[in-house]
Amino acid sequence: METQKQEQWQGKPIVFYDGTCGFCQGSVQVVLKYNKRRSLYFAALQSGVLEALVPKGQIPVPLPDALLFYESGKLYTASEAALRIARHLNFPLSILSVLRIIPLSFRDFVYRLVARNRYRIAGRTESCMLPSPEQRAQFVA
Repeated sequence: METQKQEQWQGKPIVFYDGTCGFCQGSVQVVLKYNKRRSLYFAALQSGVLEALVPKGQIPVPLPDALLFYESGKLYTASEAALRIARHLNFPLSILSVLRIIPLSFRDFVYRLVARNRYRIAGRTESCMLPSPEQRAQFVA
């Protein structure tokens, strides 16, 4: 990613998702639908945007299953990422953010269970989804 483009996305909340996962792509579609303010941006984990935007020390190795969320210079993983994304959504999905009161270890256990089985739940695709022209502005790459 060019430095100018990198600076353009710095400070923007970005959802990083598995572009070959049907479950992940469906989740992105739900987030697009309920993020009426269009405050969230998206990039597939396979796009190279994560590595270009986020300092190496913040990127977990190996990359976790399914979802990462970059906001205010910090990278969130697993259930914390999902619930922070929920804060940006309209009612009724915004209510999900209150699940942060559940202990992180239990939330992440449930998250990892779903993430490990996401291909069984919704399949695998050979390519990333194609956003509509209206949604395209919300995709980093």
